[in-house]
Amino acid sequence: MDKSPLDRIRKSLGGPTGLDSAIDAMAHERQEQILERIFDFSDFVVLIVKALEDVVESYVADDYQSMNRKVEEMERLEDEADDRKQEIADRLSVSGAFRIGRGDLARLVTSLDVIANYAVGAADRMAMRPFTLPEEINDKLLQMAGVCVEAVERLRDAIRALDESFRKAIEVAGEVDAIESKADKLYADIYTFMFEWDTDFKTFHQLKSIIDRLESVADRAAENAELIRHMSLEYLE
Repeated sequence: MDKSPLDRIRKSLGGPTGLDSAIDAMAHERQEQILERIFDFSDFVVLIVKALEDVVESYVADDYQSMNRKVEEMERLEDEADDRKQEIADRLSVSGAFRIGRGDLARLVTSLDVIANYAVGAADRMAMRPFTLPEEINDKLLQMAGVCVEAVERLRDAIRALDESFRKAIEVAGEVDAIESKADKLYADIYTFMFEWDTDFKTFHQLKSIIDRLESVADRAAENAELIRHMSLEYLE
């Protein structure tokens, strides 16, 4: 009886063990390619959150012309992020078995994209209507933006650690929670100040929308870090 094509492949590769090794090698190569794109995507999300920090700096300086240019650039970056996310999703849909599940990788990419969306949302809220804020709020807004950058940068480090060691990824991801708690504290400080601040409802509501989205950037970074911990524990050998 003629051997099947799979049997012939096995024979050419030295038997079942050789075939299994070849399949494992191909799967590993595909995973490395996908991971590299995810690493690049996490770098891109960091770029967007750093752009948000630049927007906040212009906003608190009442430099609205510069701020509006930066917001437009952030919106362009968000469109590019959507394209990058879709490219990764397309590759995940056609790739084979991974050591890390495709569903986990897809959730990670989607969650990263949400961080970019919140960052652009915060910038858009600032561009809606310019108004001058008390110096105390300006300082804390700048601090919140800096914490957002710090949280997303450390999240990026945790994602990159997936290619090095699951234990390392767990360790780095754990640091994001401590960073996110600083954003919570700043949010509470600003919100408390707002209730003592004599201002109109429109301004109060707009400022609340801004700090809500800034906090959401840090919150989503912490949620992503939790996802990385769960992924790493699942695949830890």
